[in-house]
Amino acid sequence: MRPVAGYVSLRELSKKLRPRPCAKFMLALFGSLFLIALFNVPVTTTTESFRSDPKSLVVFRTTHPRKAHLFLPQYLSWRAQPPKGTTVRARASQWVGFMAIVAALGLFDYAVFCRLLQRGPKLGEGAGPEEEEPDPPGGPSSSLSLFR
Repeated sequence: MRPVAGYVSLRELSKKLRPRPCAKFMLALFGSLFLIALFNVPVTTTTESFRSDPKSLVVFRTTHPRKAHLFLPQYLSWRAQPPKGTTVRARASQWVGFMAIVAALGLFDYAVFCRLLQRGPKLGEGAGPEEEEPDPPGGPSSSLSLFR
């Protein structure tokens, strides 16, 4: 079977779509951070206590809000059946915001480390190996070579 001009064979396409080691590393790193962010739910627990004045029939209800983090299954069970005298609310904006930041940083690091830095150096027109800059003082492995 002859390949048609403009079309890519399935074998070539699968080679192009195969994830590279850098992409696998970034996916593993930021995927695990994303899972930690997903399962670590920021919540506000409100505990209430009652106190009565001994000389009258007045009852004072005092609430004590407390910010905490709960594991997702524990949050769901507390949400379904809260302990007596306690309410649990998720701080959803903080939770979703943190997951979005982790995802955005993962995409940014993938773009920088796996795409930009993995490209080979492009030589300009007329530039050859004989026109390279000399090594900085301290040798080619000194910290000054990072800022060239």
